[in-house]
Amino acid sequence: MKKIAFFILLSVMSTFAWAQTAQSTMIEFNKMKVPGVIVAITGYDAATVQAALLARMERIGGLKGTNMKGFRLYSGQVFTGFGNTKYDIYTRVIPGNKKNPEVIVNLLVASETFVSPTTEPELTQRMTDFLTVFANNFLKEFDTNQKVSAHTKDLEKMEKDYKKLVSDRDKTKSNLEKQEKAVSAKAEEIAKIKATLGSLKQ
Repeated sequence: MKKIAFFILLSVMSTFAWAQTAQSTMIEFNKMKVPGVIVAITGYDAATVQAALLARMERIGGLKGTNMKGFRLYSGQVFTGFGNTKYDIYTRVIPGNKKNPEVIVNLLVASETFVSPTTEPELTQRMTDFLTVFANNFLKEFDTNQKVSAHTKDLEKMEKDYKKLVSDRDKTKSNLEKQEKAVSAKAEEIAKIKATLGSLKQ
């Protein structure tokens, strides 16, 4: 029992060790450093992270965004995860590189000024929680669904191709049978003409 409990504890500790936790920091925006929240994500490419973030903010969150200076801006809109107040919300996905493959997600929220842990600690905590859940739960679910959808489409295409091949085979087989019957009929006709010619020659 002690061994089982030890392995369970080890598994839980390992899960927390690998969890990707968001944190408050200063982010470069419009050539200035402003307060925001970031999370570093491993195991996913930037395109997948970007697609997942767009889905979370726009398809699920209902926001309408525009591109602005490398960020995705949701201007003067309510995002339920941050409360019922209208904010300017900025997101940015920074790809990794060979030296550091981590994908970085930036999140900025502003009303009159950018939200910071000092001015609005509760909202900053909601931002941190949002990115942490996004990185550890939503992204994984999104990626799995995308892969399942892609495999489903591949399977549907294979089934369609298979049905077409079977149909083509049946048509070819049918045409072949017709051709064989035509050849057989011609052979009989040739045999009759040959016999007639033989009789006439005699």
